[in-house]
Amino acid sequence: MAWRNERSLYHRPCSKTGKQILSVYPADTPFPVYERKEWLQDDWDPLRYGRDYDFSRPFFDQFADLLAVVPRAALNGQNTENADYCNFAFDSRTCYMCQCVYVCESLLYAYWLLNCRDCVDCSYCFECELCYDCTDCNHSYHCRSCILSHNCTDSFFLYDCRGCTNCFGCVGLRKKSYCLFNQQLTKEDYEARMAQIDLENPEHREAAMKKLVELKRNHPHLYSVQEKTEQCTGDYIFESKTCVDCFQMYRCEDCQWVQDTDGVQDALDCYHPGWSELIYESYSLVSQQSSAFCIQCWEGHGNFYCDTCQHTEHCFGCISLQQSKFCILNKQYTEEEYGLLLPKIVKHMQSTGEYGEFFPITLSPFAYNETLAHEQHRPLSKEQVLAHGWKWKEETETSTGKETIRLHDSSLSITEVSDAITKEILACERCRKNYRIIPQELAFYRTHMIPLPRLCPDCRYTDRLMTRNPRHLWQRTCADCQKPIQTSYAPDRPERVVCEECYLKEIY
Repeated sequence: MAWRNERSLYHRPCSKTGKQILSVYPADTPFPVYERKEWLQDDWDPLRYGRDYDFSRPFFDQFADLLAVVPRAALNGQNTENADYCNFAFDSRTCYMCQCVYVCESLLYAYWLLNCRDCVDCSYCFECELCYDCTDCNHSYHCRSCILSHNCTDSFFLYDCRGCTNCFGCVGLRKKSYCLFNQQLTKEDYEARMAQIDLENPEHREAAMKKLVELKRNHPHLYSVQEKTEQCTGDYIFESKTCVDCFQMYRCEDCQWVQDTDGVQDALDCYHPGWSELIYESYSLVSQQSSAFCIQCWEGHGNFYCDTCQHTEHCFGCISLQQSKFCILNKQYTEEEYGLLLPKIVKHMQSTGEYGEFFPITLSPFAYNETLAHEQHRPLSKEQVLAHGWKWKEETETSTGKETIRLHDSSLSITEVSDAITKEILACERCRKNYRIIPQELAFYRTHMIPLPRLCPDCRYTDRLMTRNPRHLWQRTCADCQKPIQTSYAPDRPERVVCEECYLKEIY
């Protein structure tokens, strides 16, 4: 995860055309960075950077030399339209500042969405529309500030609800309508009570959240979020079998220590692979088979220690190759030559202690605090990072101190906010980082009567991330029946954590 930068973007020139582009690599990156469409062109040849394997030097040192010269794509994605500010976007259009979005349209500040449209500030949502500030919600329409709630419509501030319509501030409901803080009302009473709640008023929002917290305190919390699984441990696992210590898994089988994936079989120690099998210690593999120690390699098999290679087979230690076979350190070999040389390289790497280990973090082109390792897995202080010999990225002076208007000085309703706000620079009330309101964002807020956000997109993303448990498992006992459970709720957490049997008894 220390090799994956999703959210830190930089303006820089394309090393091939000179055009100003957006990239995960800053301008001072040592290797050339091409705009993705230029990187995909066949008017440059990554094989020209090839070199012979040097048995007098460690492999990782040789790979570092190659890493310093081979061009890389500025952003990751495929088949997108009007999504220049998105990273890891696929088959999507008209999205802005989104990461990991698939088959989506008209999203703003979204993370890990699939088949969604017209959503803002949402994370881990699937098949949703017109949703705002939602996390882990599926098949929902026009919902706001909902968590772990599915098949809901026209509802606000829900937690762990299913099939609810016109509900507000509810926890653990199933197939209910016109409920306010878990109290059943008539349609007329619900509408009258809702008319008294002004979600643009901070005091009203704070009071609603306080009541919601009280409801959640008495609500049974299921030890693990799983649906249609068999013999799985971890959290957020769906339609999977025999996945051990795994998180955010869909349609997977026989995996261990794997996270954020779909359609994977026989994987061990991987992050964000998709539709692959027989893979080990790799990240962001797509349609790969029998591969290991690879980074962002799509469509291929038999690849080892490769980085950002597409449609390759039987390649070792290569970078940015496309439609290639039997290459080592970006040098072309015949099938026979490759078969003779590879065992010698493996033996050499075994003698240096490198074979079987993933790339060192010291070779990562990103600073540790730019990556998912720091963000979602193991946040470390600057002193700890530097003590390991890893890179640390300092905040630039241009990211703060440029605000032209202060939202907390204004009590304007969203209906009173003029278009001129899109020309202003705001400052986050928490971290002081500057941010803007773009026109399509303002239009969304006006349509749905949502006040202007007073936190920057990064802080809003962090708040959504904090609604999820850490990706770690503890041994506990069910709070009701005392049966042993393995859960992502730490033993010192205040929630009442129960096994599935006790949960179902109480919820249904």
